[in-house]
Amino acid sequence: MNSDKNHDVLEKQLKTLGQKIRIDILKKLSLSSNPLPYSILQKEVLGTNPNSVNFSFHLKTLKNSDLMLTTDEGYVLSVLGRQILKNIVSIEKILNDKNKTIMIRTSKYSKEPFDSSKIENYLIKEGQVDRHLAKQIAKEVEERLSKTNIAYLTAPLMREYINGILLESGQEEIRHRLTRLGTPPYEVSRYFDNSRINPEQLLSKLGSEVSEQFLLLNLLPKNLADMYLSGELVLLNLNYWSLRPLGFYIDSNSIISYLSKRKLVDINNLDKPIELIKLSSYFFEVLDKIKPYVSEDILLGNFSDFLIKIISSNENSEALINFLNSKILSLSNRIYDQKPHLSLEISSSNLFEDSHSLKLNIPSISYFFGRLFNQIDQNDGFTCPLIVFDYSLLLDNKAGYDFLRETINSPHSNDIIFSSFNDLSLLNSTLIKVNKNSTKEEPKSKVVLDKILVNLHKIADNSKQNDSLFFEHVQEKLNSVFEIFAHKKDLINRRLSTSKEWNRIISDFIKPESRNWIDDSLKSVSFFGLNEAIKTHCGIEIDRIENSESFAYNLLMFMKEIINEINQEQNENYILTQPHNGNYLSKNWCSNMEEVSNGPNKYCIDMIRGNSKLSLEKRIQIYKNFEGIVDGGSVFTFNVKNKPIKELMAQLSYSKVNTFQLKIE
Repeated sequence: MNSDKNHDVLEKQLKTLGQKIRIDILKKLSLSSNPLPYSILQKEVLGTNPNSVNFSFHLKTLKNSDLMLTTDEGYVLSVLGRQILKNIVSIEKILNDKNKTIMIRTSKYSKEPFDSSKIENYLIKEGQVDRHLAKQIAKEVEERLSKTNIAYLTAPLMREYINGILLESGQEEIRHRLTRLGTPPYEVSRYFDNSRINPEQLLSKLGSEVSEQFLLLNLLPKNLADMYLSGELVLLNLNYWSLRPLGFYIDSNSIISYLSKRKLVDINNLDKPIELIKLSSYFFEVLDKIKPYVSEDILLGNFSDFLIKIISSNENSEALINFLNSKILSLSNRIYDQKPHLSLEISSSNLFEDSHSLKLNIPSISYFFGRLFNQIDQNDGFTCPLIVFDYSLLLDNKAGYDFLRETINSPHSNDIIFSSFNDLSLLNSTLIKVNKNSTKEEPKSKVVLDKILVNLHKIADNSKQNDSLFFEHVQEKLNSVFEIFAHKKDLINRRLSTSKEWNRIISDFIKPESRNWIDDSLKSVSFFGLNEAIKTHCGIEIDRIENSESFAYNLLMFMKEIINEINQEQNENYILTQPHNGNYLSKNWCSNMEEVSNGPNKYCIDMIRGNSKLSLEKRIQIYKNFEGIVDGGSVFTFNVKNKPIKELMAQLSYSKVNTFQLKIE
């Protein structure tokens, strides 16, 4: 009798479940942890066509078969319904496995059958999803795939399939965490077909793009990453931004002292060729150890001191100079860009005993420059290091003037920054000023953490000529800059704190006493689009009316005061610096504001626009007004046309411009 009764019950349940819509209703209820109201359940099952069937009839049938219960909040599966559904799903899986097996090509270059448990584990591990939700999503993926004719999927396509389901269900945050990093095949194909990109550069580009995407998608908060993507802020060397500081200042004499203390070189016997060779080799070995930890450049102070030691101690210095140049070019050039990654300080005090007496080694210095420039010109793609040249003793000496004229007339004059010996500081390739020791103590090295630039032109465009709004926007952007620097400190510390090699460099050359090196590092806050911002906001350029110049002055002073305030409150080392040359000047041009410039769509680095009609004297005067505010690093640039070089240099020297570059047109 019991057997017959069970048979009748089974027959009734099978008849109830004989229609697909009723199984779909049970499946939808099984995926919800809460009761589902009628309207939501109807929409989940029938989609956009809710009147296509008598939905209430099917619900009533399921309820009468004890497969579903009703509550005040809606419908839920009964215990019996859950048990029966579990077996139905098992039967479906058996039939699906028998009739069709979807193959997945994995990222490890193998093929394997589809397995929903792997989706579940993927969601838990990479998407940080709780197990219950991961099971639901995995079931949904499996169910949808079972209804398709797909027989083969790659792992990337499977991820896209999962991402689509996540977006449909409103799980945007999980989808964001699961975003894969990489370069689209179309871009890889373009790189592959570009004969100017060698294999090393190709691999570097692909790896760099993954690093950049990881920074913007995973390491920086979305609001800060969006500021970079919209061109409101500029971050330098994005591929290495989370991995390396921007720059490193080290004095040549510190390296020589380090080698001497460790008895690697006998500096008292440099007249012996073997000691000179050891000095040269070990000197650049130290720099080679620093190179992997810097994204922009190594600033090598008092390089001419080292150079003179090599020249004055060897009768045949030409071979050594050629060796030095090859090491310099190796340090300055990297396969992934065309920027200089080494800056060298050359002092005129190494050329002259005093303002009238010429040292015997000036021909060798000229030979050094000549060979360096020649080697660069003969090798396509080589970049000249930045040369920071002290000009203080060259103006009152005919030999010095001839040497200076020859240097300025060189095709590489744009690679030279002229500085005053009285200015006890150096500029690196991003125009960040590093102060040198003014005492006789052993020079202390310095880390430049980074440089972040604010797009003033965009701020002006958004401020609609409202002064209060303009300054409010500047304040907001500077707050974001400080926040990004805090993230940079955390990321670099996380990356380098356990590096034995980096800690040795810090111990040997920075020797922090009371402060951590990362707190003591220079953090450059900069800007670009100043001239365009002033014209957009004030209606006329800085150099054409006093009101524009005054607004620019007040703007930069406002930025400087905020920086000083943060330095005092947080015991920090932020500095305000001038923009430097780089592709960001054209990449971030405000395309909707082209009318502000008569030149190419590219910002210039100068405080005063390049096509200004002002006299040199007046340009210098305006620059000097700004130089005292932008005291973290600035340079005056002037295009040399028909003006005699000696007269030009004398005027610049008389005006006490600390650093300047001359450009030959």
